[in-house]
Amino acid sequence: MKRFSDFQKKTKRVNEQELTLPQNTETKPEETTKQEQPEPQPQNGESTPVKFFSKLFEARQMAHIFHLQVKAEMGSGWEHDALNGFYDGVLEFVDDLIETYQGQYGIVEGYEVIDTSATGQMKSLEYLKQTVDIIRSERKSIKEEDTHLHNVIDEIIALFYKTIYKLTNLK
Repeated sequence: MKRFSDFQKKTKRVNEQELTLPQNTETKPEETTKQEQPEPQPQNGESTPVKFFSKLFEARQMAHIFHLQVKAEMGSGWEHDALNGFYDGVLEFVDDLIETYQGQYGIVEGYEVIDTSATGQMKSLEYLKQTVDIIRSERKSIKEEDTHLHNVIDEIIALFYKTIYKLTNLK
């Protein structure tokens, strides 16, 4: 068995960059420089990561709007607090999800504009239930094998259901 200090370093040129490999390595230079390429964008109205991410941003924005519109009726503080917890928490998860995605696939561009004209007429509970159903069905825009991304999506879904519980039962 060789000692760590016995390994000689050998330098090879790969795409005009130097790559230093231990002498006894089986790794090919092409494998060490390979990076994921951006996912192809589906056509014909299919779900895409940018549409999915845009929906998550909309959910955060709507929760903040609902939070600010809670009227000062007796006992309404629970709704105000539940929505506050949601929009604070979901932003962190969405940020983690998109930064991780971009680390793997590159910068996401072309976010959809948040239009609250239709959703603004809904009640917060109705909106959250409808949106979590959309998120559950549209998560397919993220590759199935990217379990690290789906783990964060699971956390987002859990936050939706936790907030739905609070809005339904903690009056």
